Amino acid sequence: MSDQLSLSLTGDVARLPRSMRPMLPKPADAAFDSDEHVFEPRWGGRRVLAFIEPDRPDRGPRLRLVDDNGRDLTAYFPELATLADLVGDLPAILDGELVMPDKVGRMDEDAMAGRISDGETSGTTPVYLAFDLLWAGGRPIIAQPLLRRRERLARIIHAGAELVVLPGVVRDGLDLYSAVAQQGLHGVMARHLRSPYLPGRRSELWRWIASQPGEMPLHAVPDPIVEVPQRPVLALIQRLPLED
Repeated sequence: MSDQLSLSLTGDVARLPRSMRPMLPKPADAAFDSDEHVFEPRWGGRRVLAFIEPDRPDRGPRLRLVDDNGRDLTAYFPELATLADLVGDLPAILDGELVMPDKVGRMDEDAMAGRISDGETSGTTPVYLAFDLLWAGGRPIIAQPLLRRRERLARIIHAGAELVVLPGVVRDGLDLYSAVAQQGLHGVMARHLRSPYLPGRRSELWRWIASQPGEMPLHAVPDPIVEVPQRPVLALIQRLPLED
């Protein structure tokens, strides 16, 4: 924790920290509605912080992908090297979920395990779903409320096939939870809009609602997937009741 507490919140532009522990949620007993939270689907991928620095002759790679255990995963996902070209206001640190989508957009856990264990690509393309911005323009912004961090994230990202700003919905957590359960995703994250980012801490400002295996609202019938979409994660997002 000492490295987290030593971060300057107002200092000059500096090199990014070598590591940072992500903020963690506490479980909630059930889905809920709230005007003070943004609700997002969780795919069940790997939680990853993306450290992105501008090109400099004396530096190493522009992009580092570090998971919640502090492991550098960059070498396992060479397709994501282009992320550095899709993010402005560098140096920056993004928080997000790294997924390996199957043909209909759900998380392919076997593909993820194979990629990290032996680098096996298996024809599955990784996608980074960004949901928070911790550092921008070389300065930490973790003391700012989540709403402001998300607004800035949306401004500096040029979305592409490998980088998506994960949209959320305010207020309608129950409806999103029903849609997530219907689509077979892992659950819903509820993040308080005024929440600062607390590196390495588990806080009730962020809540995690896991969907139950086989759970399906009686009134919800999933639409049939007629053809395989070219961008499956984006196609599945479009099937959920989300708004930017």
